[in-house]
Amino acid sequence: MGCYRALLLALLVRFVQSEENFEPTWAFKCVPDKGCQRTTEPVDHVSSEGPDLFSSLSVCRTVCGRFGGLWPKPVVAALSMQTVRFHPNHLRYDMIDVPVAVRPLLVAMTKVASSNLMAECRNNVTEIFDTPVTVYLNIKSSNTELTWDTDESYILDVQTKEGNVVVHISAETVFGARHGLESFNQLIAAEMPENVEHFKCTLRIISGAKVKDHPVYKHRGLLLDTSRNFFPVEDIKRTITGMAAAKMNVFHWHVTDSHSFPLESTRVPQLTRYGAYSAYEIYTVDEVESLIQFAKVRGVRVIIEIDSPGHAGNGWQWGKDYGFGDLAVCINAPEWRNLCYQPPCGQLNPANPKMYEVLRSLYRDIAAMLPKPAVLHMGGDELFFSCWNSSQEILDYMNSKGFDSSNPSGFFELWAEFHSKALKIWDEELAAEGGKPQKVILWSSELTKPNRIEKYLDSERYVIEVWEPINSDMLSKLLGLGYSAISIPKDVWYLDHGFWGTTKFSNWRRMYSHMLPGHSNVLGGEVAMWSEYIDRLGLDARVWPRTAAVAERLWSTPLSGANAAEPRLQRLRERLLNRGLRPDAMSPGWCAQNDMSCL
Repeated sequence: MGCYRALLLALLVRFVQSEENFEPTWAFKCVPDKGCQRTTEPVDHVSSEGPDLFSSLSVCRTVCGRFGGLWPKPVVAALSMQTVRFHPNHLRYDMIDVPVAVRPLLVAMTKVASSNLMAECRNNVTEIFDTPVTVYLNIKSSNTELTWDTDESYILDVQTKEGNVVVHISAETVFGARHGLESFNQLIAAEMPENVEHFKCTLRIISGAKVKDHPVYKHRGLLLDTSRNFFPVEDIKRTITGMAAAKMNVFHWHVTDSHSFPLESTRVPQLTRYGAYSAYEIYTVDEVESLIQFAKVRGVRVIIEIDSPGHAGNGWQWGKDYGFGDLAVCINAPEWRNLCYQPPCGQLNPANPKMYEVLRSLYRDIAAMLPKPAVLHMGGDELFFSCWNSSQEILDYMNSKGFDSSNPSGFFELWAEFHSKALKIWDEELAAEGGKPQKVILWSSELTKPNRIEKYLDSERYVIEVWEPINSDMLSKLLGLGYSAISIPKDVWYLDHGFWGTTKFSNWRRMYSHMLPGHSNVLGGEVAMWSEYIDRLGLDARVWPRTAAVAERLWSTPLSGANAAEPRLQRLRERLLNRGLRPDAMSPGWCAQNDMSCL
């Protein structure tokens, strides 16, 4: 019996040791022009020292190739394949060469950077190394405004001397420095064994690197529609976290539409009282201000869109009850097909002076929330003349103004008058909040057709966001007329396409391959997440990683194709996962472990 027990004990000890060692496992090679390739057989043990073998695919991808794991692709990069172990406890940021006015914002940015490092190890860096890592930050400007004219360039230098890792990040502005911190994050990867039951994690940083970088386009945006379906603030913040990882700089918040009005206005509380889906589906002023600051720390500017005069229904239907008359017409009309593009209908009533009073109060609230200089997106697309034509009040007003209600030209006059009045109101309310007049954004529409726009819209005051398909000539013609433009081609960069009607799905490769015209008036572009067929449960997978593909197109507009970009995008996807997002898969796992092998 004693011999039997001894044998069982020996077997148990051997089993436990085997579990602790969890060998063998895979290793990865960095193969020139191919990327990281999994070994043909599992190996017993390998260090991530490189350059021949890496125990971690993350470390391999971080150092492999000319640009390693950097996303978006920088202008210039030279990376070592050697890495150094360190622990965040020994990471220090030096801000001696940073203007005092900038330091509070930069401190918040460094906290985000440190949190991102911890996320690489699932917030538990178990292996302690005393390697000092010092990040010296040098910023020239004390300006903390994020605008289309902000200099976002940076220079990043990493050197390892006598066991010390010294990092220098130089930038004109704090936002360039933020991008430098993001690239610093991307030079770091986790070394983890596959056995999650015995979790151990070490952080490794590239021992030497030089990166010089700046964006090609000023406007690198993502639109999220929170009217058709409501998205809690935590989901929006997570989306902005993904944008920051890809160096996107504009969150275009399509916050209202005819479906709902979830944006709180302290001056006009009826807008949410009548327009929100519920008392719990409202963006309060405090939440909006918190979100704007959250985005700013991540180098993202929030541009709020109040769609008008079309796409305005629920939230505007209370006018008669308060003695204001019809603030909007056609609201929730049963015969919607003749009055709007999709249910529910609704268009603002330009014949009612009270509507402009309400709009003024709303604009004042928005001007108070947005950092200066504030940019507003005024909507302006998909107007149905038949809706306005169904209102006798509007027809009478048109006749009093000399607008021919029997001819489309009269309705164009009315439409243009609305934008003129709305712009004047916005300018006045922005000035009352200490802001200076800025260009506003309008969607492309029948009013912005090249043969019509110059009559109605001043190129000095309006930026046109062109959502025409790629075979349309509207963008190029508007550029030729001197209008600044943002490109958002619906048949390539609309994330909802392929999920309804005859629309075609764009995978990340197709989105990556679309190039913007080389014209100085192109501010940049956007990806659009319209929400008719999505809510918070599917948000991350629908948006990521496809949006990141466009982010690189807008940052560096690379000449190389999607195939060469895939290993770096795989690394970014892993980074997004580590930071709490749930991006869609790009390939089977085997393909992800063998770069360029499934093309």
